[in-house]
Amino acid sequence: MLSFQVVNDDGALLPCAINAACAALVDAGIPLKHLAVAICCCLAESGYVILDPNKLEEQKMKAFVYLVFPNSILSVLPGASLQVGDEPMEHGLITSVTHGVMSVDDYLQCLERGRAASAKLSGFLRRSLQPQVSK
Repeated sequence: MLSFQVVNDDGALLPCAINAACAALVDAGIPLKHLAVAICCCLAESGYVILDPNKLEEQKMKAFVYLVFPNSILSVLPGASLQVGDEPMEHGLITSVTHGVMSVDDYLQCLERGRAASAKLSGFLRRSLQPQVSK
């Protein structure tokens, strides 16, 4: 069981907790099939998208979505690959939590931007957690 203590909430709290939980499990040496990468994507009234908003930005937005993607297996185990049907695993989505109202097109735009950002987060996780995975 993981227990979290929120010292400060500057926005995107759920994605922060998910990313911290994955890092903590790896650091503790808990075997995991996959890692997860979480991100918050906000939609303004004007239609522009903000990734990883602070609390004030999050409160001013028309809607926001928390997206959790599988961390690319390539980022954890170089040279490995995993297919689910005809799609690579990193094209998948673990979960999505929305707040507010957004069109399907806006949701798909958030999904696309979130997936692109999660690829960069996957690289960061690989570099940060590589010493832990090697143990």
